Amino acid sequence: MRRLRALLVRLGGLFNKDRRDRDIAAELESHLRLHIEEDLRAGMSPAEARRQALIKLGGVEQVKISYREQQGLPVLENFLQDVSFGGRTLRKNPGFTAVAVAALALGIGFSSIIFSVFYNGVLRPFPYRDASG
Repeated sequence: MRRLRALLVRLGGLFNKDRRDRDIAAELESHLRLHIEEDLRAGMSPAEARRQALIKLGGVEQVKISYREQQGLPVLENFLQDVSFGGRTLRKNPGFTAVAVAALALGIGFSSIIFSVFYNGVLRPFPYRDASG
């Protein structure tokens, strides 16, 4: 049950990415402010306090990336990004798209014809005796 819930939460993470990114950015900013205030109370200068706070957090962008990977399904997200990029590329170059589709169609068609002839002529010979002569 726990795994199913985790999977559903990860699938839900594919949607509302902007809101989720805003939420994590706001939370990281509040943590950063808390660390800065703590370091300022310890007597550091504002610049040094900010630097130490960033070191304590381990880098804001790295934390955001780590969080995104934990919340979503990276494999599915990367696949969807690749499909989207491929679609945009094919729409941008219609000539290339036409040549690619024609080449695929001819290749699949010829492969099907050759397999059909080979299968019917060699692998499954005619059902009567002395068919070759």
